[in-house]
Amino acid sequence: MEVRVVNRVFWLFGRSGAGKTTLATRLRQGLRDRGLSVFCIDGDEARGGLSLDLGYRPGARTEHHRRVAEVAKLACGQGIVPIVATMAPEHAQRDMVGRILGDRLVWVFVEASFEECLRRDPKGLYRRARAGELQNLIEYPFDPPKEEERRLTIQTGGTSIEVSYESLLKGVLAELADRNL
Repeated sequence: MEVRVVNRVFWLFGRSGAGKTTLATRLRQGLRDRGLSVFCIDGDEARGGLSLDLGYRPGARTEHHRRVAEVAKLACGQGIVPIVATMAPEHAQRDMVGRILGDRLVWVFVEASFEECLRRDPKGLYRRARAGELQNLIEYPFDPPKEEERRLTIQTGGTSIEVSYESLLKGVLAELADRNL
């Protein structure tokens, strides 16, 4: 029996509504179909348990990302491929995730314009923010990715989910091949 050891964490980040969760879910199945053990951590789902005690203030967002990064690190250490999908809107949060995960981390920037994300609003978060039910979403800054945070960039605005997914899968498989799988 061949044993595969994978030492990569694929972290999809971008604005709410960019398509992170949709792509992460499809990627999880695509990698499972190739015989890999995969663990998907969605930021919104983690907020329902792991980070239930946190809000959306800047410090709370940072702590949320720290917790998710530590879980991803644990899973990665067990030979599981973590796929994370969070906004990670600030450089400080992404820098901290990078310090925790080191060279295991592969950033995947899921790019869609702010206007496109507002239009999609799949989880109703922008609607809730406009109604005053949710703070620090629309007005919260999204720092553009640094060059090293664009290891993989997946455009989701103006393209089909199938095209975006195929681009993501191709990039992820190339990353995994570089690790001699």
